[in-house]
Amino acid sequence: MKTNIEKEYKLLVTKEQFEQLVSLYEPIFFHKQVNTYYDTTDHRIADLHGAMRIREIDEHFIFTLKLWKKQQLYEYECEVKNNSIEALQNEQIVMLLKEHGIYGEMTVLTSLTTYRGEVISNDAILCFDHSLYNGIEDFEIEYEYRREHDGRRAFQTILAPLHIQYEKNCISKIQRALQSLSQ
Repeated sequence: MKTNIEKEYKLLVTKEQFEQLVSLYEPIFFHKQVNTYYDTTDHRIADLHGAMRIREIDEHFIFTLKLWKKQQLYEYECEVKNNSIEALQNEQIVMLLKEHGIYGEMTVLTSLTTYRGEVISNDAILCFDHSLYNGIEDFEIEYEYRREHDGRRAFQTILAPLHIQYEKNCISKIQRALQSLSQ
């Protein structure tokens, strides 16, 4: 099981802003990823302000559990055989969930499809995400740390050609997808 502390900046932008930013980095290859989000039927993971998903990319399946600990977002990841509730019975996953007090029957919450393009540097991965969920389409730019540095300044420099100021303006993809179900 791989463990990581997630540190990122993200910003929802318009389709036009998205396309303009992408054009500054072309050529970018966009790959499709399908995220299926799970929780216990009594929403134990949500109660912990966490999220659990299986992401499918090119017939590879990656389990991720995100949980807040000590004001940091921890990500736990491993490969699984498929995207299903049964895949969550993987021994490593069962042990991880128990370790965090997560028990009970699992259920699918929602799914979300993202077309992601990436630009990788020594400091970060710049992600261009075009997401579709429950009849909604959005465009997000993420700046994911690879090592410690002044990421906010770096992200602002990336946004500067479009005269966009970074200001936190979006919740996580799972939260957006779940909110869209009640609209």
